[in-house]
Order: sequence, then structure tokens, then C-alpha cells
Amino acid sequence: MTAKSLMNKSAQPFGKRQVFTLKKRETLSSRLEAFLSETKNTAFFIQFCVAIMVRNAFSPLDLSFVAKKQVRDLFLTGEVPASVRHLCIYFQDYFTTDKEWQTVINRLYKNQQEFNELTQQARLQIEPLRPALISGEQPVDSRQKLKAGFLDEANKMHTWSLSNVVCLRSPEEHRALLDILGNLTVFQKDGRRQFTQVVWLDFAPDERTRNFDIRNEEDTAEEAGEQLTEQQKKASAKKAVPNDGDKADADTEAQSAPPVNQSEQTPSSNDTKKKKAGKVPTDRIPSWKDLTATGKKKKKKRNLELEKALRKNTSKKKNRKRNRRK
Repeated sequence: MTAKSLMNKSAQPFGKRQVFTLKKRETLSSRLEAFLSETKNTAFFIQFCVAIMVRNAFSPLDLSFVAKKQVRDLFLTGEVPASVRHLCIYFQDYFTTDKEWQTVINRLYKNQQEFNELTQQARLQIEPLRPALISGEQPVDSRQKLKAGFLDEANKMHTWSLSNVVCLRSPEEHRALLDILGNLTVFQKDGRRQFTQVVWLDFAPDERTRNFDIRNEEDTAEEAGEQLTEQQKKASAKKAVPNDGDKADADTEAQSAPPVNQSEQTPSSNDTKKKKAGKVPTDRIPSWKDLTATGKKKKKKRNLELEKALRKNTSKKKNRKRNRRK
């Protein structure tokens, strides 16, 4: 059920267009009061007031505390549906004393503990935005046009614009303010919620530069995750391959480590056998002391007389058999 279907023919229509286009606070207040009187739909009334607070944060005009009397009466003495009781935290500044605010909490929740538990996260998000939601007139030299991309309930992108706005806050604050619209179910098209998540924002005339775009932030986060994974892989691979120093340490430990089994120290019978003495290749190489300056081996001096005498004593006649011819 939409807001338009709740309006009688005699009443003036009030919906998304009026929330974001009416320029005077008095006009907005009177139209909201008429809507509540005609429809008795307090849930839509409260959501419209929250949406106007978001618009006030971007507006140079003073749109704060719209329909303040009706909001106070509704939370202090009226009936607030359970579906929108969590939105009471946006209206805390509508109540001047702590006693009044405690009365609101006691009427909507069983006790203070239930209120704290159910609204803790929302209160942390809203607290730094509270000055912007209730800010008065914000005069600036130039006014701009806001353009934003939202995902609807079917996860489809659509563009939404808001004229006559100011850009006075950080991109993080702008995103947090527009995220508030995601808590509202009053704005629907073809039975689907229009504002579920804000994706991007820019301010005309400089539409080439986005104030923020969560898609770029997600891509950056993915790239950072991939780089971290690569670094972890390289680190693990480096640990798996020991360097030369590690090998040397391992060899030293292996040499100094005592044998586990005493039998390993006992030499085998094959090892105890003596090997035959033989010449090794180095034995054939002459010593440098026996070489001449030209690198040739020195010749031994011969005693010719002694050799001649020895030949005479050992010489014998050879018996040669000659072949006889028959």
C-alpha cells in the first residue's frame, strides 16, 4: 500500500515529490499535518519526517524540526507502530528534557536494556550525523544539484536527483546520510522499495568526478586482497627453499649429532679388509725435483767401465741351430 492510495479525494496528495521539492518548512509542516489527519497513517508520517531530515542535511534552507508538535504528541501520548519504533532515535532532539526522552523509551520498549540492544548500532551511526540532520540555514555562494545511484529491492540500479543542495561535508558523511533512506519503506515503485542501498554520488555541474562510488572501493579491496595473497604465497615459497647457510648448518648438525644406534658405529667386515696396495695415477707423475729446467726427466750418470766388465763376465756363446738341408 502506497501513500497515494491512503489519501482521500478531498485531501492534497503527499509523497516523495512533496518531501523533496517543497521549499518552505511551514508548507511542509502543514502538508504533513494534513496527511496525518486524513490518513491516520503514523508509520508513513514518521518516515516522511525522517526523509525530510536527510534533505535538510543537504539543503541551504532551514527545514529542521518539521511538524515538531505532531511528532512530540505522537511519541509522548499517541500510538507508534512497532514497525517504525526504531526510528525514534532520529527525533531525540525534538524532546527538550531527559525525562521526556525517557518517557518515549519507556512507551516503545519494555525497558532500557531492550532499547540499548535493539538500537545500539543505529545510534552509533546516527550520533555523528545528528548536527547535520537538524541543521538550520546553510548559506553558500553556489548551489548544486545532487545525483545519486541507488539499488532498489530487486537489486536494479536507478538514478535519483535532488536540486538546490550544498556540498559541505565529507564523502563518508554524504554516504551515511543517504544510507538512512535505506531504512525507509515508504518510497516504493511497482510494489518495490526504491532506496535499499546507495551506490554512487556526484554533484553537478562537475559530474565527471564522483563524490563516492562503492563499486570502486570494492575493486580496490579485491586488488588489495589479491596482492596480499601473492605476498603470502611468495613468503611461503621462500621458507620452503633453504639457502646455502641453512644447508651448511644442517651438515654441521649432522656431523655433530651422535648416532642413534650403536650398531651403526660398528664397521662392516668388508670395510675392515685391507685393500691391495697399488699404484695410483699420481705415482706416475715425476717429481719436480727430478726434472730439468726444460721440463725433461734427468738422466742418470752411467759407469761405462763397470758396464763393460759386467758384460764380459755374463756373455756366453749362443747355441744356434741352423737348419740343415737334407
